[in-house]
Amino acid sequence: MTVGDSVVYASHGLGRVTLKETRNARDVECEVVVVEFREGLSVTLPLERAFEYLRPVSDEAELEEVRRVLRGSPVEAAVWQTRLRVAQEKVAVGSAIGLAEVIRNSARRDEEIRARGNGGMLSLAERGLYQKARQLLADEIGSSRGIESAEADAWIDEQLAVGSDLGAAPSPI
Repeated sequence: MTVGDSVVYASHGLGRVTLKETRNARDVECEVVVVEFREGLSVTLPLERAFEYLRPVSDEAELEEVRRVLRGSPVEAAVWQTRLRVAQEKVAVGSAIGLAEVIRNSARRDEEIRARGNGGMLSLAERGLYQKARQLLADEIGSSRGIESAEADAWIDEQLAVGSDLGAAPSPI
Protein backbone atom coordinates (compact mmCIF):
# COMPACT_ATOMS: atom_id res chain seq x y z
CA MET A 1 0.00 0.00 0.00
CA THR A 2 1.64 3.19 -1.21
CA VAL A 3 0.70 6.84 -1.47
CA GLY A 4 -1.45 7.40 -4.54
CA ASP A 5 -3.00 3.92 -4.55
CA SER A 6 -6.75 3.73 -5.13
CA VAL A 7 -8.40 1.53 -2.53
CA VAL A 8 -11.90 0.52 -1.48
CA TYR A 9 -13.00 0.89 2.13
CA ALA A 10 -16.24 -1.09 2.52
CA SER A 11 -19.30 1.16 2.51
CA HIS A 12 -17.23 4.37 2.18
CA GLY A 13 -16.25 3.26 -1.30
CA LEU A 14 -13.39 4.43 -3.44
CA GLY A 15 -10.58 6.38 -1.81
CA ARG A 16 -6.95 7.25 -2.39
CA VAL A 17 -4.05 6.73 -0.02
CA THR A 18 -2.71 10.26 0.53
CA LEU A 19 -0.22 9.70 3.33
CA LYS A 20 1.78 6.88 4.85
CA GLU A 21 3.95 7.72 7.82
CA THR A 22 5.20 6.63 11.21
CA ARG A 23 3.60 8.37 14.17
CA ASN A 24 4.43 8.29 17.83
CA ALA A 25 1.45 7.70 20.12
CA ARG A 26 2.05 7.18 23.83
CA ASP A 27 5.73 6.45 23.20
CA VAL A 28 4.85 3.73 20.70
CA GLU A 29 5.72 4.15 17.06
CA CYS A 30 2.95 3.13 14.71
CA GLU A 31 2.77 3.22 10.93
CA VAL A 32 -0.46 4.80 9.65
CA VAL A 33 -2.10 5.48 6.33
CA VAL A 34 -4.51 8.28 5.53
CA VAL A 35 -7.21 7.60 2.95
CA GLU A 36 -9.23 10.44 1.43
CA PHE A 37 -12.63 9.97 -0.17
CA ARG A 38 -14.56 12.03 -2.70
CA GLU A 39 -16.93 13.49 -0.11
CA GLY A 40 -14.04 15.19 1.71
CA LEU A 41 -13.92 12.45 4.33
CA SER A 42 -10.51 11.20 5.36
CA VAL A 43 -9.71 8.20 7.52
CA THR A 44 -6.47 7.51 9.38
CA LEU A 45 -5.78 3.85 10.01
CA PRO A 46 -2.91 1.98 11.61
CA LEU A 47 -1.21 -0.01 8.88
CA GLU A 48 -2.37 -3.36 10.32
CA ARG A 49 -6.00 -2.19 10.21
CA ALA A 50 -5.54 -0.75 6.75
CA PHE A 51 -4.63 -4.20 5.46
CA GLU A 52 -7.72 -5.56 7.20
CA TYR A 53 -10.25 -2.92 6.06
CA LEU A 54 -8.94 -1.72 2.70
CA ARG A 55 -8.85 -3.70 -0.52
CA PRO A 56 -7.50 -2.93 -3.96
CA VAL A 57 -9.86 -1.79 -6.70
CA SER A 58 -11.33 -4.70 -8.66
CA ASP A 59 -9.36 -5.96 -11.63
CA GLU A 60 -10.79 -7.10 -14.97
CA ALA A 61 -11.27 -10.69 -13.77
CA GLU A 62 -13.45 -9.51 -10.88
CA LEU A 63 -15.31 -7.09 -13.18
CA GLU A 64 -16.09 -10.03 -15.46
CA GLU A 65 -17.71 -11.73 -12.46
CA VAL A 66 -19.60 -8.49 -11.75
CA ARG A 67 -20.87 -8.59 -15.35
CA ARG A 68 -22.05 -12.17 -14.89
CA VAL A 69 -23.84 -11.31 -11.63
CA LEU A 70 -25.57 -8.24 -13.09
CA ARG A 71 -26.82 -10.31 -16.02
CA GLY A 72 -28.01 -13.16 -13.79
CA SER A 73 -31.32 -14.00 -12.21
CA PRO A 74 -32.13 -12.54 -8.81
CA VAL A 75 -31.54 -14.59 -5.70
CA GLU A 76 -33.29 -13.08 -2.73
CA ALA A 77 -35.52 -13.85 0.21
CA ALA A 78 -39.26 -13.43 -0.15
CA VAL A 79 -39.67 -11.75 3.25
CA TRP A 80 -38.83 -8.06 2.88
CA GLN A 81 -37.12 -7.77 6.30
CA THR A 82 -34.70 -10.56 5.39
CA ARG A 83 -34.16 -9.12 1.92
CA LEU A 84 -33.38 -5.71 3.40
CA ARG A 85 -31.00 -7.12 6.06
CA VAL A 86 -29.07 -9.14 3.46
CA ALA A 87 -28.78 -6.09 1.18
CA GLN A 88 -27.60 -3.91 4.11
CA GLU A 89 -24.92 -6.46 4.98
CA LYS A 90 -23.67 -6.62 1.37
CA VAL A 91 -23.45 -2.84 1.08
CA ALA A 92 -21.66 -2.63 4.45
CA VAL A 93 -19.07 -5.20 3.34
CA GLY A 94 -18.65 -3.34 0.05
CA SER A 95 -17.35 -6.16 -2.17
CA ALA A 96 -17.90 -5.55 -5.87
CA ILE A 97 -19.74 -8.87 -6.24
CA GLY A 98 -22.01 -8.16 -3.26
CA LEU A 99 -22.81 -4.69 -4.59
CA ALA A 100 -23.62 -6.19 -8.00
CA GLU A 101 -25.99 -8.66 -6.32
CA VAL A 102 -27.82 -5.85 -4.49
CA ILE A 103 -28.11 -3.86 -7.74
CA ARG A 104 -29.33 -6.86 -9.77
CA ASN A 105 -31.87 -8.00 -7.17
CA SER A 106 -33.22 -4.49 -6.61
CA ALA A 107 -33.44 -3.70 -10.32
CA ARG A 108 -35.25 -6.97 -11.08
CA ARG A 109 -37.61 -6.48 -8.15
CA ASP A 110 -38.35 -2.92 -9.28
CA GLU A 111 -39.12 -4.23 -12.80
CA GLU A 112 -41.51 -6.81 -11.36
CA ILE A 113 -43.31 -4.25 -9.20
CA ARG A 114 -43.68 -1.80 -12.08
CA ALA A 115 -44.90 -4.56 -14.41
CA ARG A 116 -47.87 -5.10 -12.09
CA GLY A 117 -49.02 -1.61 -13.08
CA ASN A 118 -50.44 -0.61 -9.72
CA GLY A 119 -48.03 2.29 -9.20
CA GLY A 120 -45.93 0.37 -6.66
CA MET A 121 -42.20 0.82 -6.22
CA LEU A 122 -39.33 -0.34 -4.05
CA SER A 123 -39.52 0.70 -0.42
CA LEU A 124 -37.56 3.80 0.52
CA ALA A 125 -34.98 1.68 2.39
CA GLU A 126 -34.53 -0.73 -0.54
CA ARG A 127 -34.24 2.13 -3.03
CA GLY A 128 -31.63 3.86 -0.84
CA LEU A 129 -29.52 0.71 -0.64
CA TYR A 130 -29.87 0.20 -4.40
CA GLN A 131 -28.69 3.75 -5.10
CA LYS A 132 -25.77 3.52 -2.67
CA ALA A 133 -24.65 0.16 -4.05
CA ARG A 134 -24.89 1.51 -7.57
CA GLN A 135 -22.80 4.60 -6.79
CA LEU A 136 -20.15 2.58 -4.96
CA LEU A 137 -19.89 0.05 -7.80
CA ALA A 138 -19.88 2.69 -10.56
CA ASP A 139 -17.08 4.58 -8.79
CA GLU A 140 -15.03 1.40 -8.46
CA ILE A 141 -15.58 0.33 -12.07
CA GLY A 142 -14.71 3.83 -13.22
CA SER A 143 -11.47 3.79 -11.26
CA SER A 144 -10.56 0.30 -12.42
CA ARG A 145 -11.15 1.08 -16.09
CA GLY A 146 -10.02 4.70 -16.07
CA ILE A 147 -13.44 6.05 -17.07
CA GLU A 148 -15.92 8.44 -15.51
CA SER A 149 -18.42 7.06 -12.99
CA ALA A 150 -21.25 8.06 -15.34
CA GLU A 151 -19.81 5.82 -18.07
CA ALA A 152 -19.46 2.99 -15.56
CA ASP A 153 -23.08 3.54 -14.48
CA ALA A 154 -24.16 3.27 -18.13
CA TRP A 155 -22.21 -0.01 -18.35
CA ILE A 156 -24.16 -1.29 -15.32
CA ASP A 157 -27.40 -0.39 -17.14
CA GLU A 158 -26.23 -2.32 -20.21
CA GLN A 159 -25.52 -5.43 -18.16
CA LEU A 160 -28.88 -5.23 -16.39
CA ALA A 161 -30.64 -4.82 -19.76
CA VAL A 162 -28.93 -7.93 -21.14
CA GLY A 163 -29.98 -9.82 -18.02
CA SER A 164 -33.57 -8.68 -18.42
CA ASP A 165 -33.57 -9.79 -22.03
CA LEU A 166 -32.33 -13.29 -21.14
CA GLY A 167 -35.65 -14.20 -19.57
CA ALA A 168 -37.80 -12.43 -22.15
CA ALA A 169 -39.37 -14.12 -25.12
CA PRO A 170 -37.59 -13.43 -28.39
CA SER A 171 -39.04 -10.46 -30.21
CA PRO A 172 -40.88 -11.30 -33.43
CA ILE A 173 -39.15 -10.53 -36.69
